[in-house]
Amino acid sequence: MPTVTYIGRSFSKRNIDPSYPELIRGRPQEVTTAWCDKYAGRLGDKYRIEGYEPVDAGNSSTPDETWKRGDIVAWLAKYDIKPKGYATKTTLLELVATVMSPNGVQETEALVEESKETNGDE
Repeated sequence: MPTVTYIGRSFSKRNIDPSYPELIRGRPQEVTTAWCDKYAGRLGDKYRIEGYEPVDAGNSSTPDETWKRGDIVAWLAKYDIKPKGYATKTTLLELVATVMSPNGVQETEALVEESKETNGDE
């Protein structure tokens, strides 16, 4: 999982995403790849991001109800999440919400493991 470390002058800095805890100088904080897709471009030189490579910049926005089902499946696949069986668009959007949630680090890891077990990748 990617980590974000605040390296500025202050002891702490409010997180750009209010659902995450504040950033303490020099202390790495785990975030999801989806979080990085959304916020990494807005962080300045007072932050260090490790373990993250930007996904296709033209398609890095978060899926919503206007997206086609196939596009949502492709977006989830970038995070190694493959829904089991046939998933409705609503189910896929719930998976997207899980990936984007503040607890997304643990929940996304569980979804990836479930995807591997269901799809026989192991």
